[in-house]
Amino acid sequence: MIAGSQRLHSSGDAPGAPGRPEGIGGRPSGTIPAARPILVVDDDPEILAMLRDFLEGEGLAVRTAVNGAEALDVLDAVSPSLVLLDMRMPVLDGWGFAAQLGDRRASYPIVVMTAAESARRWAEEIGANGYIAKPFDVNELLQVIERHRTRDARPN
Repeated sequence: MIAGSQRLHSSGDAPGAPGRPEGIGGRPSGTIPAARPILVVDDDPEILAMLRDFLEGEGLAVRTAVNGAEALDVLDAVSPSLVLLDMRMPVLDGWGFAAQLGDRRASYPIVVMTAAESARRWAEEIGANGYIAKPFDVNELLQVIERHRTRDARPN
């Protein structure tokens, strides 16, 4: 079982680390699977796969995108309960994604996820609801998701 203090690493962070840790135990109290997916946006395919596998293992629906442009296309098809957004990506980065989302007059809860020390400032710059540092602490990740996703709210 992975303790709360252990972190999920992409294989880039920990050579040979599996894509999804085994034996991750119970979710925080009150965690209920969402009908609306969580949209995970990151250009690192290993991080996308690890987060998708972990979150689906926790009973959450997940959609993924490799950059902000693809994420905007996903938003044409689904209305996510939360967007987990990397900031540094090719094609359309996190700042560009947030700007285009604003141009669409749509809003979704956004949590910036980055290994950069500027995570808090970047989250504030785009008006995100929160941020989480990479590598992720599994309990912190689940708590952040519960705190920021909306179960039944529609985008504004």
